[in-house]
Amino acid sequence: MAEQRAQAKRPFGKPTPEAMEERAMSDITQHNAKIVDQHTQQAEVYAKLIESSANSDRRAALRAMINLCPEDNLLDVACGPGSVALNLAPYIHRAVGLDITPAMLDQARKAQINSGISNVEWIEGDALALPFPDGSFSAVTSSSAFHHLEDPAGVLAEMERVCRHGGRIVVMDVTPQADKAIAYDRLERMRDPSHGHAHSVEELAVMGAKLGLGLPEVQTSMAGPMPFESVLAASHPEEYSREELLDLMRNDALSGEDQFGFRAEVCDGRVYVTYRTSIICWTKQR
Repeated sequence: MAEQRAQAKRPFGKPTPEAMEERAMSDITQHNAKIVDQHTQQAEVYAKLIESSANSDRRAALRAMINLCPEDNLLDVACGPGSVALNLAPYIHRAVGLDITPAMLDQARKAQINSGISNVEWIEGDALALPFPDGSFSAVTSSSAFHHLEDPAGVLAEMERVCRHGGRIVVMDVTPQADKAIAYDRLERMRDPSHGHAHSVEELAVMGAKLGLGLPEVQTSMAGPMPFESVLAASHPEEYSREELLDLMRNDALSGEDQFGFRAEVCDGRVYVTYRTSIICWTKQR
């Protein structure tokens, strides 16, 4: 009981001794190194890209879906430039954003200064070893990150661990149709080598079920159309040029086949793409 009380009083920003030891003993994986490399290059442009009206609508939908209260403490895992945490912080007691890429956290801190929001803390850390005691948060979210993760099931397990009984666990991400997933992943890896796999809603639901989470509430929408050139501007492909990728998407749009699952279209000479995205929300019952 004394240990539980000590954990309960420990500030969110200070990792547990066990988590610090685990991080010290583990080397960054090759895939995580690629994530850090890509997202360091992308950070500034990506931070501007996600402030679109479509993403603002998604964050509003998230806020309504998880029914936040003024007493809530929220953790946003793989927070990137901090848009979700900063958007939700005014409605809750406290928010924490965690990310493995320092450059993304720099963008988050800049956005926080500009917003004047004070109840958000930023922590550099690995989503597979969240530096918090069990049950620390009443809401745990992750946005636009699961398709990058090397072990998404392991990250979801960590999110479940740090969520309290009765709290909400939320994954927001691209969720292409199952018959487009292979081609979608192939194109996205060409554009961003840190891309892993874009999961379907069904795949994410199965991950939750294996953790003992019940059926999630799901909300699916379409983000776009948006100029593919804007997406490419935040990309740093290694084996292909932006022009080659733009031509691939343009040809797919003109063919009408939608082989990559982006609903590509050409309007006034520009290529536009639309992302199928979903919010998957579980309530932790145990």
